[in-house]
Amino acid sequence: MKIVFTLLLGIGLNLLHSEAQTVPEDWDNYIISVNNHPVSIVVNLALKEKAPLKERPFVIILRTKYSVSDSSGFPSPEIIGTMDSIEFALEAKLKTSLGAVYAGRFTQRGLREFYFYALDTTQYLTACAAVMDKYRGFPWLSKALTDKTWSNYFEVLYPSPNELEKIENRRMIETLQDKGDPLMTARKIDHLLYFKSVAGRQSFLKALDMPGLTIDEMPAEKTELGDYGFRLRISRSDIPDNLTMNKITIYLRELSIKYNGIYSGWQTYVLKN
Repeated sequence: MKIVFTLLLGIGLNLLHSEAQTVPEDWDNYIISVNNHPVSIVVNLALKEKAPLKERPFVIILRTKYSVSDSSGFPSPEIIGTMDSIEFALEAKLKTSLGAVYAGRFTQRGLREFYFYALDTTQYLTACAAVMDKYRGFPWLSKALTDKTWSNYFEVLYPSPNELEKIENRRMIETLQDKGDPLMTARKIDHLLYFKSVAGRQSFLKALDMPGLTIDEMPAEKTELGDYGFRLRISRSDIPDNLTMNKITIYLRELSIKYNGIYSGWQTYVLKN
């Protein structure tokens, strides 16, 4: 019976390792302020669509210290390469040893924490030590916790709605820049929203305080599937830089929520000099 159990466990691990290779990836980073100190967070946003993975109910958290930092408390340039090597090595080792999925990390004031979700934790300290023993200049400690709801992913790593809005804005703006737009000229920017009812949409428009806005599309009938069936497309001339777009989109998103609506995003066109 022991031999059979071992063989089955090995087969299960192989299957889960194979599955780990198919986990979707959409990595990004953002910086927030906690107690007036900057915190840098790197996270796989795509995990949200699958989390929590029921076969990986354990979170492994490894914290390491670094002594060389810049004025913000983040790693100085001369150690960034080493810290990247630690990250890559941990991800590879925990994946092969425990079928772990790397969820992200945060960095602040000389500390960096890595978060992994694993199917097993019996050998996690051995796996962590196998990596960290090669980096004696970085003191570390690690712990494994049961986290069936992936609360560490959602509450520590995943961005708040406002931070997610900023990430999406930055990506859109970077796309415009990549296409040669210097982002120096105002142009028409369309904003798309959906509401549960005509009344909610109308109340939103009455409460809206953004001079220069134009209503471009507002079908009287329900045109979309699902709960949010009433579309609203509005526009205004703006320069699509980060500061401007963050202010506008966060305002529209928060206001739409008050009236049973959702803000779906914005679009514009490229302007070159």
